[in-house]
Amino acid sequence: MTSVQTRNASTSVSPPEAATRPLLDLVSRFQNRLEDGDRPGHKLISAGLAPQENERQALEDRKRHLSASLAPASTDEDRVALSRIVMALLGGFPTFGADREDAKLTVSLIVRALDDVPVWAVQKAAGLFLKNQQKVRWNPERAPTAPQIRAEAKMVMLDVEVELHRLDQVLSAEIVDSETTEDERKAAVAHWNQLKTELGLSNVVTERTDEEIAHERAAQLRANDAVERRDAWERERAGLPPADSPFVPRPAPIL
Repeated sequence: MTSVQTRNASTSVSPPEAATRPLLDLVSRFQNRLEDGDRPGHKLISAGLAPQENERQALEDRKRHLSASLAPASTDEDRVALSRIVMALLGGFPTFGADREDAKLTVSLIVRALDDVPVWAVQKAAGLFLKNQQKVRWNPERAPTAPQIRAEAKMVMLDVEVELHRLDQVLSAEIVDSETTEDERKAAVAHWNQLKTELGLSNVVTERTDEEIAHERAAQLRANDAVERRDAWERERAGLPPADSPFVPRPAPIL
């Protein structure tokens, strides 16, 4: 086991352990080495830059840990825990004033609607509702509905799913040989030239001629001259001396 692994068992009731800093750095390092393949989601990584055996093992262990944490309630014990969480959440709102049988039926229906989310995510979502810190739209004067609880639980799971996606990109990347043959190089150049043609780009990079450079400089000089003439005209209208002449005080007006 390496220093970047987190190996504690995970169940539907327990949230996953936070990733260690070395593990986060490891994932980021390999993500930065990925290149886009020939189809959406297809990633490539050079053989010389791919994870080594112990690094891949650490990443796979983390992926299994996260995947296990996203498992929904599957045992009677898990479902009982889920029912208690839902009952406690609904009981915190005065609008949930049904009799015992109706309450049991409501809780049962909500638990069935949460059959694809882990218990820990529902528990965290319930706490967010009770503190009015949820992200989904909701009227705090009424108890949250099954779709609202499920949506909030899904929001809670997002960070785990994002980390899983990053891990999967690295682990599923196609390892390619970093040595490029001459034929492969020529094929790549030909493919790029074809793309440029299709995009209307020129295959030849030309340099400016002396005549073009002289024409551009003359245009710049004309533009500068026009700016200077306008500046001199505005200064004259304002009674100011020319910009390159020493300041001469204006004579006092004759009364």
